[in-house]
Amino acid sequence: MEGKQHSSTLSDIDSRTAANSSVAHAAPSAFTTPDAQTADAQTAVGRPAVAGAGATPAQSVGFTLSSLGHAVARRFKSTLDPLHLEPREFALLRAVAPAEGSSQQAIGERLQIPASRMVAFVDALEARGLLERRPNPDDRRARALYLTDDGRKLLAGAFTLASELERHLCAQLSEAERIQLLEALQRVGAQLGVPPGTHASHLDGTH
Repeated sequence: MEGKQHSSTLSDIDSRTAANSSVAHAAPSAFTTPDAQTADAQTAVGRPAVAGAGATPAQSVGFTLSSLGHAVARRFKSTLDPLHLEPREFALLRAVAPAEGSSQQAIGERLQIPASRMVAFVDALEARGLLERRPNPDDRRARALYLTDDGRKLLAGAFTLASELERHLCAQLSEAERIQLLEALQRVGAQLGVPPGTHASHLDGTH
């Protein structure tokens, strides 16, 4: 497989879509603006460069992340539309698949989904015959989550579509660049209090 083809799933991309640069310059160019010279000097001594007041949107990490995040979310939603599956439903099925038998509460905590919203998500997928609750033999108050056969088939199809989108998004990156990008985005996420693998919308309860 070529370096530009990747098998990663959308768990890498639900909230990670911009690059972080740390190139140092030995001396500011005579043709750069004062703001750019300041950024160059800061980077040269190992301090993070911060966009000045005159920075264009294309030079802003925040703007770029916001813009690309919107574009990726829209594209991912349309990618899953043929399966009649919402991105948040895909995320839940994906979390249950390797941990079948775990309690609804445990899965919700892992995804950092509020309990009340988790109940609604599970109810919807159970009504579609994709997920089922079973009694927990160790705790009669808890319910264990399992995928149904239909749920497994749908999830497999969703993974195929998600992998195709991931390859499209990373078509201009080598594997090393893709990993470097993810690591940089995870550091940005840590600054915002978003753990790796967690969608930010789950933290504020908007989805």
